[in-house]
Amino acid sequence: MKTIGIITEYNPFHNGHLYQINKIKEMTGAEHVVVVMSGDFVQRGVPAWTDKYLRSEMALASGISLVFELPVCYATASAEQFAMAGVSLLSSLSFVDGICFGCECDNLALLQKIADFLAFPPESFYEQVTVFTSQGLSFPAARQKALETVFPNECLDNPDLLSSPNNILAIEYLKALRVLNSTLRPYAIRRCDSGYHSDSLESSFASATAIRKQSLTGNDTMTDFFSIAGKVMPDAVVSLLRQEKNRFPVTEDDFSVLLYYCLQNHFQKTDSAANTATILDMTPELYYRIRNCLADFDTYSSFTGLLKTKQYTHSRISRVLLHLLLDIHEESVSYPLANPLTPQHTKNADGQFFFPVVPYARLLGFQKKASYLLREESSIPIITKPADGLAQIQNFDFADSILAYAGSFGKPVDAYVNYACRLYEKDIMAANLYSQVQSRKYQLKLPDEYRQKPVIL
Repeated sequence: MKTIGIITEYNPFHNGHLYQINKIKEMTGAEHVVVVMSGDFVQRGVPAWTDKYLRSEMALASGISLVFELPVCYATASAEQFAMAGVSLLSSLSFVDGICFGCECDNLALLQKIADFLAFPPESFYEQVTVFTSQGLSFPAARQKALETVFPNECLDNPDLLSSPNNILAIEYLKALRVLNSTLRPYAIRRCDSGYHSDSLESSFASATAIRKQSLTGNDTMTDFFSIAGKVMPDAVVSLLRQEKNRFPVTEDDFSVLLYYCLQNHFQKTDSAANTATILDMTPELYYRIRNCLADFDTYSSFTGLLKTKQYTHSRISRVLLHLLLDIHEESVSYPLANPLTPQHTKNADGQFFFPVVPYARLLGFQKKASYLLREESSIPIITKPADGLAQIQNFDFADSILAYAGSFGKPVDAYVNYACRLYEKDIMAANLYSQVQSRKYQLKLPDEYRQKPVIL
C-alpha cells in the first residue's frame, strides 16, 4: 500500500489537477493521494478564490483521500518557506511514502542537482546574488541569474529551467527534502496545462489563473463561466460549484477597506518603523514606499500595482500587504531552534533525525474509506476539531528526538509548543476574517472557525 502527498492550492481545482492525481496513481500504484493545501489565503499574497472547505470538497470529489491545511503564515510566505513547510508536514505523517509535484521540466536528476546546490550553497553564491540585486533586479531574478552562471549548460539546454514558477517550486521541494533529511520519495510529472500565468481557455487544460479571470467577467448569472468551466474542470467540480455559486469568487479587493485600516494603523504611528520592520517580507525600501504612497490608496489591487517596481515583484508586494493585513511577522515563520537548518542539525546519532517545521496537521476533509490512515501514529498532532486544536498541541507528546534537539540548543521545549500555538491561533484568526468578508459579500451565514467540521465524503 502506498500513499503519495501533494502540496497545492487548488485555487480552483481543474483538469490539470485531476490529470496529476490519475498520473500519480498510474506511476506509483498508490492507493491514496493526500494533499497539504493552502487555506483561505494563498502564496501570491491574496485571498483564495473560494474558501478552503469548498476547495477541499472539490479535491475529495476528484479522488483525493485526505486534505490538510498548510498554516497561513507559511501558505503566504516565499516559495522557499512554502515548500519547506509543506514538505515538513507531509514528512511528519507516517502513512505518506512520497511527494509528487508538477513542473515543466520532469528531469528529476537535473532538478535534484540544482536543489542540492541550493540546499547548502557556498557564501560566494549569495555574494553574486547581492551583486545582481544591487543592480536593481528582484531577488528571484538575481538568484536565477546567479544560478545560470553555476549551471550554464543545463540552463542553455532548458531555457525555462529557472524561470518557470512550477520548476522553481519543484526545486524548492527537493531542497526541503534534503535539508529536512526527509525519507519521502520525490516524483515529478510534466505539466500539461497552458502555463501558470496563461489566460487561455482554448484547451481542456487551462490554468487556475484563466479560470479565476473568467469568473470575474461581470456576468451576474455566471452562465458564461459555467459554460466554459465545463470544458476545463471535472464534472464533479462544476456540479459542486453550481450548487455553491454564492461562495465565490472572493478577491483581494473585497479586503480593500480592511487593508486600508491596517495600513493607516501601522503607518500613522510615531513608532511605525519599529512596529512594521518585522513584518514578514518587509524591507526598509518597501516600508517607505508604502508610507509615501498611502495617500493614493484606492483598492487593494490598484495599490499593489502602484507599489510595484523592477526590484520587487507583484507577488512580493502582495505578500507584504497581506502580511500587514494579517499581522504576520518574521517570528511567525521562525521556529525556535536553529534557523536555517544544516545537515548536522537534521540528523541524530543514527542519521535518522527529522525536525517538523510545521508542528501540527489540521484536517480539512477526508474520504470515509481513507479514515483509517488518521489512526496511524505521526510525529505531530492531527487536529480534526478546531476547538480542541490548542489543547492537542499543548498536550501532545512530541517525539524524543524533537525534544532532545530542542534541548541541545539550550532552548526549552515550551518555546516549540508556544510557537505551535501562535501559528495555530493565526490560522484561526485568518479563517474567521476571510469568512466574515465572504459572508457579507454573499449574504451567507457561516459558523466561526472553532465550530467548523471537516468535509467528509
